[in-house]
Amino acid sequence: MYYNSNFERKISNKLLTTCPECGCKIINSDFERVCINCGLVIGEIFSDHSYIMSNMIESYNLSNKQYVALGERINFIGGLGTCIDFENSYYLKDKNGNLLPPVSQKLFRRLKKNYSKFIRIKNFETEYRILKILNNVVSYLNLNNIIRNNAAYFYRKIIKSAPRVINNISLIAFCLYYSLRQNNDSVPLSIKEISKIFQIIGHRVTPRLIIRDGIMYKKYLDIKDSSLKSEKYLPRFINEIITHQSLKERLIKKGIKWNLSKYKKELTIMAEFLLKNLNRKQRGGRNPLILAGAIIYCADKILAIKNSQKKILTQKLISSATKIAEYSIRDHYVSLLKPIFLRNNLMKIPK
Repeated sequence: MYYNSNFERKISNKLLTTCPECGCKIINSDFERVCINCGLVIGEIFSDHSYIMSNMIESYNLSNKQYVALGERINFIGGLGTCIDFENSYYLKDKNGNLLPPVSQKLFRRLKKNYSKFIRIKNFETEYRILKILNNVVSYLNLNNIIRNNAAYFYRKIIKSAPRVINNISLIAFCLYYSLRQNNDSVPLSIKEISKIFQIIGHRVTPRLIIRDGIMYKKYLDIKDSSLKSEKYLPRFINEIITHQSLKERLIKKGIKWNLSKYKKELTIMAEFLLKNLNRKQRGGRNPLILAGAIIYCADKILAIKNSQKKILTQKLISSATKIAEYSIRDHYVSLLKPIFLRNNLMKIPK
């Protein structure tokens, strides 16, 4: 259920703090404001930015210069409002689902034809094409609408602020990557993974282009960026390893009595424990994605020692499941994790 609070009007510089339905406290969760009791969604939060209605300009602090019109969607270019019925529908119906009489059918078909897509997107053809690509990618990855809306907002903010955009497709790829980083509850994707998705859909986007756009246009977003940690990648990597086709065979081959569910639980607990005991200095600016893969490999070794059983995972299996190079996993394990958790026995293994 969603509550429309007219963009959370900040006339008195105060946001709604209690639920209009049950009166309980409202918290911020994943770019939304939600009641902790009934779960009512009060409104969306667009990071450090907000939208206000144009008729509120006189009563609002003019430091915010972003205004929108009724009917505008941030992730879509299509003019005010929407088209008549569905875009490709031929037989038109009324609000009750009944077919219109022949005279009305003829009238509204003509109106629908005249209000063509070209008229709706005139002078915004590039934005329409780019936002359509964004919607296709978000649909392919099955991401939520909040990530999509923020990526579209970042894109529109950059093209309005930057004097020149070199490549719009690589720019929307960077905006999607940056939106995923800003979303605290989503599993981040690497630049390489995002570029691969764009290539699958049919667009020549390389990691180098995304990084270039990030260096050039990030300054226009004016949003504080938080660094990613290995903890964000851990659940996704463990799921990929558990669902790997050869893992079940290795459990049987090594004589392990655990099923996949039990092994996943033990591996997750151990990996989280190891990451918790790695301080910022020990991580030393290492790639969080690679470190997460190496932590899983180290956790499996410690589980084998703890339970007097053979180790299950290999560097090759982890590399195949997570798409991390074997030598990278080996380097992080040998140079960082092995001296701390195994060789010098500096950390106590949890029970």
